[in-house]
Amino acid sequence: MKRSDVQLLFAIWQGFGLMIVAALVLMIIFRWGETLPFLIQLFTIDNQSLLLVIGIGVLSGLVMALVVTGVLVLTGTELPDNEMTRILERIIRMPGGLVTVGLGAGFAEEFLFRGALVGLFLDTFPAWLVLLLNALLFMALHIPQYRGEPFMHLTILVMGFWLAFLFYFTGSLLAPVIAHALYNTILGWHLRKTSANRHVQSE
Repeated sequence: MKRSDVQLLFAIWQGFGLMIVAALVLMIIFRWGETLPFLIQLFTIDNQSLLLVIGIGVLSGLVMALVVTGVLVLTGTELPDNEMTRILERIIRMPGGLVTVGLGAGFAEEFLFRGALVGLFLDTFPAWLVLLLNALLFMALHIPQYRGEPFMHLTILVMGFWLAFLFYFTGSLLAPVIAHALYNTILGWHLRKTSANRHVQSE
């Protein structure tokens, strides 16, 4: 692997680390004195069986990924040609790239957006409002990546709401992490395949 590729992967994982640190800081601030029990609760399954929660996560990830990739293929929609897309295409071609996009982003983003930004406020505000605002924020932060593609903005909004609902419904981060990681991995694989085809056709 090239040195520049290693540096890029390291930078991406640093970004994931910053998300986790940001989430922990929020948890310490809003759950001072009970941060550890709150953290443990995020990964505890109380009302459902472990297999059911895993199944919900897997099914959600598969459905989201298959619907989105299906629409992309049928409509011929491609991701915007911008710096973020080029970086993503570069990452998924690296050894360990799909793991980075899938597990890395899946865990870090869920820990921050659902674990902290949903979990910390469900006791204070109506659940529907927390879930909706969380989905809007999730979409807003992805706008630069998908600028000019309304379908992708809508997809991220719906996906953000569903992932937040999974956390709310199961009471655990396990289902949304699995769903997000599986979705990212499948879309990453699809992007790698279409990117490789474009390179072959351009030669």
